[in-house]
Amino acid sequence: MPPSSSVPTSQRVAKIVTRSELHNCDAWRRAFHNKCKDHRYYEIVEETVEGGFEYRYLLLEDGSGNARAIQPVFFVRQNLIEGVPGKISSIVDRVRKVFPRFLTMRVLMVGCAAGTGDLSACDERDEAWVANALQASLSTYARQNKASLIVLKDFPATYRSELETFPEWLCRIPSMPMTRLSLHYNNWDEYFRTLSKATEKICAENSAKPSVHPRSRWSSQRHHGSC
Repeated sequence: MPPSSSVPTSQRVAKIVTRSELHNCDAWRRAFHNKCKDHRYYEIVEETVEGGFEYRYLLLEDGSGNARAIQPVFFVRQNLIEGVPGKISSIVDRVRKVFPRFLTMRVLMVGCAAGTGDLSACDERDEAWVANALQASLSTYARQNKASLIVLKDFPATYRSELETFPEWLCRIPSMPMTRLSLHYNNWDEYFRTLSKATEKICAENSAKPSVHPRSRWSSQRHHGSC
């Protein structure tokens, strides 16, 4: 079913909007302003990351109608037998030719489809308020859209105190730890000299300049990736 236009809660309203509706929204530009991944990252993810995701945004307003946050969410249909080998998988595949959703589950994911999640307060002092607003609206929104599971995807432990307000039926599951690879080279040329001949050839082919330079709406902006 189409998403509901709003999810009313006590003293708050969660409006359901699409990215196109946020084009001239000042609150959207202020959301994530103090994060490594600001609103532009979420826009790029929606434009480029496929996989059957249905992207939506919860515009969270207080009782006075002030936008306090815009929280990205997305729906995905989870394959319940992912990774199951052999006979069972082949049987399910045959059933799905008639019933495509057999042994799948619709999931409401809160956060980012490509990266860790963040609370999207326009003012970082409001992160606890945002957590309370999500707690009040997510269950209703999931039911409206026939989602069987709500997942707060890859939220760092730094949000633990804000998310403690969520009800007991939400279970915290540790995710895989983030990893870091140290590259002990002063520059690209020094690293390149350590590669095998086959790898050198692949890198040289991939780094060759294209004859045509496509332009995108991001090409005129210079963004620094450090945080």
